Amino acid sequence: MGQAQTEPAVEDGGTWVSWNGNCAHSFDQKIKIRSEEDIVRAVSTAQSVRMTGHGQSSADIVAGTSVLLDPSDYDRVTGFDLESGEVTVQSGIRLKELLRFLESEGWTLPCLPDIDTVTLGGAISTGTHGTTGGAHPLAEYVVECRLVKADGSVVTVREDDPAMPAVRCALGVLGVISTITLRCVPLYHLRVEEEAIADVVWKREYRQWLNEYDFVRIIWLPHTGYGWVVRGTRIQADTPVDEVAAPSRVSKRREVSRALYAKTIRYPRFTRLANRILKWLFFSHRTVAKGTLYGATVTKSRGSTLELAEWTVDLDRFDDLFAELVDGLESRDNNAYAHIPMDIRFLDADQTWLSNAYQRPVVTVGCVTRNAEHADSYEAFELVENLFLKHGGRPHWAKRFEAQAVQLKELYPRWDDFLSLRETMDPSGKFLTPYLRGLLGV
Repeated sequence: MGQAQTEPAVEDGGTWVSWNGNCAHSFDQKIKIRSEEDIVRAVSTAQSVRMTGHGQSSADIVAGTSVLLDPSDYDRVTGFDLESGEVTVQSGIRLKELLRFLESEGWTLPCLPDIDTVTLGGAISTGTHGTTGGAHPLAEYVVECRLVKADGSVVTVREDDPAMPAVRCALGVLGVISTITLRCVPLYHLRVEEEAIADVVWKREYRQWLNEYDFVRIIWLPHTGYGWVVRGTRIQADTPVDEVAAPSRVSKRREVSRALYAKTIRYPRFTRLANRILKWLFFSHRTVAKGTLYGATVTKSRGSTLELAEWTVDLDRFDDLFAELVDGLESRDNNAYAHIPMDIRFLDADQTWLSNAYQRPVVTVGCVTRNAEHADSYEAFELVENLFLKHGGRPHWAKRFEAQAVQLKELYPRWDDFLSLRETMDPSGKFLTPYLRGLLGV
């Protein structure tokens, strides 16, 4: 006889707060799920319910329902096919645990985001992504998932299901994702070179780099005239590489950044000087490293909280947009000064309905403030959003933006189809929050 299932831990009443403190919501219950049965039971009985992830979104997308599902103990690998590289996991698994497991088996995912602390379920639901190398958001590698619908029933959505392009990136409004099956690729190694390159040079060369290298990322350093360019080339695991380490002072970058950017709260124009100091101290060298995609390119920790916006634009429109972006940030007519870094990455076209890269190759540009508690007065966010909307840009769903349904529906060809499917799958709006209602125009 099997053992009786342990009841999940329940926290009655409280306040959910995001990692940087900018989003907060009261809840009636928070349930620490450990099985699909826990999810089914909670969804069946709740009037409104959301999976929380780890709260590292800058958008108010996670909480706001009466019942929250905490997936921190719902994080196991439940199946792996060594021959095909298909792995099945519970949706609460963090990327770092998944990637460590895959590497131990000789496999990886081909397009990894900048951080590894987010849950897989949250990452795929919001279009989280990496850069180049045939890159797509993580959601595009989902070949199967189990979805708990609003009535508590469970459906398996497979790769050839007509609903899969909607389910892959659904903001959590079609149901609660229980398990996820991903198609992985054999593990590979990179020779990664990093150096500061003048804007005038990298703007001229980046398209050629996209053809020449397997990994391209440009960490733009606004107000300095430079970008920190990261380029990676696939190599055999036993290929020798003459590695060049960063100077020891680089370990102080976050600490120095915090101190300098604290002054920009009262004196936004000081950002220009702060960025030049940071460039001189921490982005004036060159490094060469060897490692896996995960080991050599993914950030393993965050030294401080931040607030982040990110937008994408068609590859063919990026040059014009970037010229306007530089002019806007350098203008003396506003206080839209931008902190380092502004992360520039590249994605191939995909077929996921709410993907930033739906049916078009795109360039993504991030905009960050290190003073998260003062994000509402950070004028660079407004300037960036207005420019990208002007050029038909799309926001990253898990990051900061102000656009609502009336603007967003013009950017996604399958917007109305997605809303129709949402209405069919969740007619009572069980998975919606006030923020999501405004975002989707429900």
